[in-house]
Amino acid sequence: MKANYIINLVSAHSSGNESQFEKVLSDLIHDEEKKGNSSLALSLKNAYSTEKRPANSTMISPISSMSFSVQSVAGLPKDKDSTLDLVEILQPTIMLKDVALSEKASDTIQQIIDEQKKSDELLKSGVVPTNRILLCGPPGCGKTMTANALAAELGLSIAYVRLDGLVSSYLGQTGTNIRKIFEFVKGKRIMLFLDEFDAIAKKRDDSHELGELKRVVTTLLQNLDEMQANVFLVAATNHHHLLDPAIWRRFDISILLEEPNESQREKIVSSALLTYLRDFQIDPKKLIVLTDGMSGAQMQTFLQSLGKYCVMSKEKGDTLEIEEIGKIWLKHAALYVSEDSDDFMRALSKLQKSGIPIRTLEAITGIPKSTLSYRFGKEGKINE
Repeated sequence: MKANYIINLVSAHSSGNESQFEKVLSDLIHDEEKKGNSSLALSLKNAYSTEKRPANSTMISPISSMSFSVQSVAGLPKDKDSTLDLVEILQPTIMLKDVALSEKASDTIQQIIDEQKKSDELLKSGVVPTNRILLCGPPGCGKTMTANALAAELGLSIAYVRLDGLVSSYLGQTGTNIRKIFEFVKGKRIMLFLDEFDAIAKKRDDSHELGELKRVVTTLLQNLDEMQANVFLVAATNHHHLLDPAIWRRFDISILLEEPNESQREKIVSSALLTYLRDFQIDPKKLIVLTDGMSGAQMQTFLQSLGKYCVMSKEKGDTLEIEEIGKIWLKHAALYVSEDSDDFMRALSKLQKSGIPIRTLEAITGIPKSTLSYRFGKEGKINE
């Protein structure tokens, strides 16, 4: 952030020149966007929201792109018995370019953004732009991050539904809470984000579910049918196979997000090397290979572990050797697989193929070299 912007902002504020303050702030946001600091630019926009601007402000800039005001905490719907808020109003913090999506998913979401930006033209032609999206995929694949970025691209706040408040143990209360949420977003230009969607949208023919939960699905369907087009709905689930068949018809499109492919992993690794790993020498190709099979969230945990290790144990400019990476990688892998499982042995084999000598793996794991050689025998040539 350039010093002259800060000086001009303080000067404008001190003199009471609000229009000058807005102009400098707009220039600052534009400058940060050009430098690729989208998160900072968006935070600056949100910090100077429509509600906070003086009544005499006439600014026309990227800051005024939000066409609604964020609801006050006091106005949020609550669960009658627990008094928990049913929704949280969140401001998006990342842009679509910051999310490592597959080419297919990225193209689909860009198409949705383009439709929303031309919604007036489409509606005049009798065509409703896509505004109901179901995100599916395993945990950690980026569903919440994708919804966040989509909201940012559309200039929307997020009404994030809190399932701990929504699902009530009291008969009939969950259905009432669903109605409260849809009533709350009615008439607002906002994203309604229903996370862990399967908790309230399970198949009604499931013999293990109580009749009350089946009535919840019916209530949900009724509210989805009545939802206005100004609300942009995004639902996310790890278990799309559990959803009631009638739910699928209420969405314009479903997007499957899977474990990141090589191109996506390269993007995630590159981002880490430009941020918390930027002061150290690390071979990105090794990291791309070693993160194969990880979810996006698992990759972030692993890469941040590398960052912590470098800051605590290395000097700026030092090279992080493959043996050091391997030790951290194994600790990370142990969080997800048992050390006596075939998956763990396959993990060791991956390390060996990435360039770590088998004798080093013996020292790291305590497993005899002969045992490792035997288990790796079918995996190809051993790196002695």
